[in-house]
Amino acid sequence: MSPTTISAFSVFRTLFESGRNNDFEAMADTISDDCEWVLMPNMKRFKGKSAVVELCTGGKLASDKVPEILFDVATAEWGVFEYVNRGTITKKLSGFAATSGWQFPQDPSTLVGRQYEVPVCFVYHLNAQGKIYLLHEYLDLGSLMRQLK
Repeated sequence: MSPTTISAFSVFRTLFESGRNNDFEAMADTISDDCEWVLMPNMKRFKGKSAVVELCTGGKLASDKVPEILFDVATAEWGVFEYVNRGTITKKLSGFAATSGWQFPQDPSTLVGRQYEVPVCFVYHLNAQGKIYLLHEYLDLGSLMRQLK
């Protein structure tokens, strides 16, 4: 593996782990000023470093769960990171769900305490400085909704 590949590999892992540990300063160092993060299930876009950091500090990446990583590969220009997110729906998560625009089978506030499991995949692109400038986040919303019926 070349040094560039190792560096590229560690960029997203740093974003993911620092967000998971609520170290949003380290997380912010992995993204470019003009970063665009797209939630693919509803095509919601977060443009610019401050909007992306706000998304992450809002609890999107913060978790005390240890994820099951399925796939993690990167080159100097792009990477793919796939994992299974398992946990319990909290009041904070139900609040995010209520504002997401997704159609839940019931009122999200009634889901607090329920267990969930959802596959998540990030496809991202790196600029010449090794910072993430484009990130598409995919999650299996259909299987999540089936669990919440």
